[in-house]
Amino acid sequence: MQRDVHSQGDLKDSDVIDVQGMTMRVAQAKELGLLSDAFDEQLSIGAARRAAQEHGKAQEQTPEKTQRSDTGYTEYDTATDALNAALDDGSIEYEEASQYHTALGEVALAGLSVDEVVNTVEGLADGSLVENEVSGETLSMISSVEKSVTEAATQSAIHELGQEGFDQLDQLANAHPGVRQVIRQYAVDRVSGQSDGVTWAALAADLREQLGYQ
Repeated sequence: MQRDVHSQGDLKDSDVIDVQGMTMRVAQAKELGLLSDAFDEQLSIGAARRAAQEHGKAQEQTPEKTQRSDTGYTEYDTATDALNAALDDGSIEYEEASQYHTALGEVALAGLSVDEVVNTVEGLADGSLVENEVSGETLSMISSVEKSVTEAATQSAIHELGQEGFDQLDQLANAHPGVRQVIRQYAVDRVSGQSDGVTWAALAADLREQLGYQ
């Protein structure tokens, strides 16, 4: 039977202790002059174990904080911090967030904002902007970003809604231009970590309700 001891006075001659890897009774350790060494050794081990246990408890009680982004690109840093927060609260998956991080980095390195990219994409789509008004390098970057963001958002929606639910949402978007715009804005908000915890399922349910669908 083991018990805690705090000084040599707590030991009985018949107690069994470990001394330098050998097991012996306290009386034997006294005769050999090893009792002080044995007690100091066990005290050090016990203190180390207690310190490790206390450290572990402190780690459990204090959640690890994600380091804030500080690249010097204000919009990128803000969006990255927001995405990391969304990751922490589980409202976005790592794979999706990772693709958004990459896209945001490309936009930042091009010296553009997310809004400028969105406006360029929309301008090219509705004809208010022609390709020769945009540099080839910027067009290439925007095409890459749009493709990766669309793929990430699509996979996220399918994962959450299922293929049938996604198809229904896509049908609503094709039938109602306003719905398509809402979905596009929501996707942009997800990229920047600004979706405020709104899920694809909640968005789809809200749109169906507004359109009068059961």
